[in-house]
Amino acid sequence: MYYRHNLSYEYPERSDEHMLVVKKKKDISFDENYNYLDKSLCAKLKRMGFWCAMNFLVFPVCTIRYGLRIRGKKNLRKNRKLLKNGAITISNHVFKWDFICVLKAIRPHLTRFPAWKDNFEGPEGGLIKWAGGIPIPTESMAGMKRFKATMDELMTGKKWVHFFPEGSMWYFYPDIRPLKKMVFKYGYKYDKPIVPIALSFRPRKGIFKLFGKSPLVDLHIGEPLVADKTLPPYQAIDKMHADAYDIMQRMCGITPNMENYRTDQNIDNYQKTM
Repeated sequence: MYYRHNLSYEYPERSDEHMLVVKKKKDISFDENYNYLDKSLCAKLKRMGFWCAMNFLVFPVCTIRYGLRIRGKKNLRKNRKLLKNGAITISNHVFKWDFICVLKAIRPHLTRFPAWKDNFEGPEGGLIKWAGGIPIPTESMAGMKRFKATMDELMTGKKWVHFFPEGSMWYFYPDIRPLKKMVFKYGYKYDKPIVPIALSFRPRKGIFKLFGKSPLVDLHIGEPLVADKTLPPYQAIDKMHADAYDIMQRMCGITPNMENYRTDQNIDNYQKTM
């Protein structure tokens, strides 16, 4: 079911522009010396503690607070063989806890994810790093080189990596914004299946009205996409890009006969719908 809330959010003009304002607590140099993939014992223990807290506390709270329902889990089970060497998951980015919803949906896999660097300088920076966040160093060429090497390391291993290809978080935005193409290039280059995930909403009813005004959340898991290596690289990447966009919209209840169904993923052409 497709649901549009009536909350008074003002969304940015560009579909990849951030609407979240992070209160900066510290200055971090995201350069070639930053440890993008901390493998120390301390980091591993923190990740282990984070995962325990997720399973025993945060997942139940998330389920109650947002009425989380997970659909399509069978698409992971029946494709275990395809996914055994790791995968890329993608989703729309619609509220602060959406990555927690993804983690619950794909567990026991504990994934890494590229994230907006400003988040790491805010009050939740430590939690984001323990959750698997890797800052994208947009202001340092040397840092970007190190970041790309980190991503290459993850992609060549049997790891799961999550991307928010819309490029920014918009609170409870019901439509799927244009998807940046880099994630599909990774899928092609490293032969990683891409699992499309979409979060849609439904109105709060009954006891759920006690836990907030935001809409309740449904998470949908689609069939994994694989690159068609019989096509030239750019065509195979474009096909995965278009297919993922179509699947994510359909999982949210947005179908080709609807006015807000889109095929054009040019950010400059995108018109917000709320």
